Amino acid sequence: MRPSTGERMNNSSSEHTPTNGAEPLGSKDALPTAINHRVKSDSLYRVIWRWHFYAGMIIAPVLIIVAATGAIYCFKDELEAVIYPGVTYVEPTHERVPYAQQLATARAAVPPNDRVALMQVFTNPTRATTLAMAGEKFRYVYVDPYRGKYLGSIEQGGFFDIVLHLHRQLLLGTTGRIVIELTTCWTIVLAATGIFLWWPSKANQVWGVWLPRLRRTPYVVLRDLHSVAGIYVAIVAIMIALTGLYYGYTWGSVVQYASQKTDAYDMFSKPMLSKSSPDAKDVSIDRIVAIAQQTMPDNNLTVWFPRVPNAVYLVTANNDVGPSVNEMLFIDRVTGEILEDRFSSQTKLMYQLGTWSYPLHVGTIGGMPTRLLWLATCIVLMTLPVTGTWMWWERRPTGKSGLPRRVLARRPRWLILIITVVCILLPAVGISALMFLLGDIIIARWRTH
Repeated sequence: MRPSTGERMNNSSSEHTPTNGAEPLGSKDALPTAINHRVKSDSLYRVIWRWHFYAGMIIAPVLIIVAATGAIYCFKDELEAVIYPGVTYVEPTHERVPYAQQLATARAAVPPNDRVALMQVFTNPTRATTLAMAGEKFRYVYVDPYRGKYLGSIEQGGFFDIVLHLHRQLLLGTTGRIVIELTTCWTIVLAATGIFLWWPSKANQVWGVWLPRLRRTPYVVLRDLHSVAGIYVAIVAIMIALTGLYYGYTWGSVVQYASQKTDAYDMFSKPMLSKSSPDAKDVSIDRIVAIAQQTMPDNNLTVWFPRVPNAVYLVTANNDVGPSVNEMLFIDRVTGEILEDRFSSQTKLMYQLGTWSYPLHVGTIGGMPTRLLWLATCIVLMTLPVTGTWMWWERRPTGKSGLPRRVLARRPRWLILIITVVCILLPAVGISALMFLLGDIIIARWRTH
């Protein structure tokens, strides 16, 4: 049976790693085939564990922050109801007031020069009608759809804006975005290497693999809590990290460039114009909503108001459990005619990726069960650096650091190929890994002198 992680870790400490260029346990050529294979397997395990160890130690503080803020943001709607009671949710009744009246109420609550950017209408009867107002300050205004009453507003820069900025850039601007992308990329590597380190040698092995051994020594308990919890959320963690790269510094720039080159967001950058005269009177907002609800029933609607003279209304729809946009209507502002009915599958690839990335990242893709799973993943990601650091501290030899030294073993070609591909696809990993390797070589040469 494959040795436990703790045993492997102890074997990887500096006391057991040769520093004179010789292979552990003597020359491989002189060993029997079975032992030779075991040495190669053990060396590969130690190589991957060493990268897993150092990557985890380096990104631990930032990973805890990112996971904590991500867990909070997954439940933004529910937490806003607690932080801003009586603002985002209402007590439903039988009749709704006209949307034109709600719009007038919202306009009266903000400075006269503020522009209505969009209005959100929800299928959930307890949700307030939400209007985004763009002015000196960007704010969301909430109106009771049953009573037409102004409930309050949330200005840009509030609690969840701080949480989001902390999550995406650590409140450090571009520098923070780079650090977050490094952490995100290495989280993917950590999850992948963790799967390798965990993989059992026997298919029927349960304790220490699928279930933790809670009655063993403190170190074994830590090891099992670390590996067992980690394996259960590994795939979800990789999914969250991959979709998070969509908003990263490097990958975000690539996505933005590709979107511009393919006109993926042409419906916003190049608004469709009305067929009617610019001087003609707009159809009522109630008519726009009614057309959208009839065409796209059982969907939350976002009505995008015209940004330029004589532009049309754009209405996007989603249902809380799929992509952020399922379908979009372009409605003539004067006649109410549907100029185009476009499904998300009919849009450019980069736009489709955008509509899926956010729901997959925050866990809304499958409703509440998915969000709870995403929450559990975030909690585990917060605890893994703690248990990992604790394990290192527990196994440290007295008076020594216990940090794993360089493993003098030839890397198999398939591993070199995988590392090369990962470094190309995740440039942040490639650059940081190169810096780490250079530092590793310098330290190794310094120790030999």
